[in-house]
Amino acid sequence: MFATLNRNLLKSIMLFDGVFSVVTAAGLFAFSGPVSALVGPHATPAIVNGFAAFFLLWGAFHLAVGRQERPSPAAVRFAIIGDALWILGSIAVLLVARDGLTLTGIGLIAVAAVAVADILLLKQIGLGRQQRAILA
Repeated sequence: MFATLNRNLLKSIMLFDGVFSVVTAAGLFAFSGPVSALVGPHATPAIVNGFAAFFLLWGAFHLAVGRQERPSPAAVRFAIIGDALWILGSIAVLLVARDGLTLTGIGLIAVAAVAVADILLLKQIGLGRQQRAILA
């Protein structure tokens, strides 16, 4: 299993990100009220549903790219830029709006930012491997 994952790292990470994003969207749609209460008073159920809609589209994009025989480098770069923007946005929220967040909300945002950073790095590694394989 790990050999296949390592051989097709880019495809695997794009598919993983797609599935995880779609599952996250479903959870946020289903539990927008409780999630908003956990995060803080500024995170209304409508805002949580907005994030859920974003995750649904983000997940569909990743699933489409991940299903390609060789994921499009341009699409992967777009995903990497999106991940980087997510991390920067998370840091901005933690710095600027932390008074409107609960301790749980701060923790959720921080953990999500670290997870997205990990996924971003795996996408970069996978893209590099794919490009080296094409040149070889």
